[in-house]
Amino acid sequence: MTVAGKFLLAAGLGGAVGVAAGAVGTHVVADDHARQLVDLASRYLMIHAVALVGLAQVGRAGTGGWLVDIAFWLFLVGMVLFGGGLLVSATVGLGAFGSIVPIGGTAFILAWLVVAGLGLRRLAQ
Repeated sequence: MTVAGKFLLAAGLGGAVGVAAGAVGTHVVADDHARQLVDLASRYLMIHAVALVGLAQVGRAGTGGWLVDIAFWLFLVGMVLFGGGLLVSATVGLGAFGSIVPIGGTAFILAWLVVAGLGLRRLAQ
């Protein structure tokens, strides 16, 4: 599978889950707090799905090297742990498993910093 294919697959799945979560949150979830968690997860999944589409273009151009792969994996970890963790919390609760949400948020932050590093690398060329 090509780099762009891998990124677009993850983006498509993340975007689809984000849209589905938003629909479920709006039409099915009755509890206000749970609905807020689902809405937050939906937004973050959609935002980072779009980020993966952009990252696919950078990867396809072949200019980012290993930093593109690191950003991809960090975004993916963030989507699964942050978005997925919020969705699980909203539907069945997390308990001790709840510590995955901030780990996912940290992965998002690190991914964006890697993207900034890609920008610095391009500026230096």
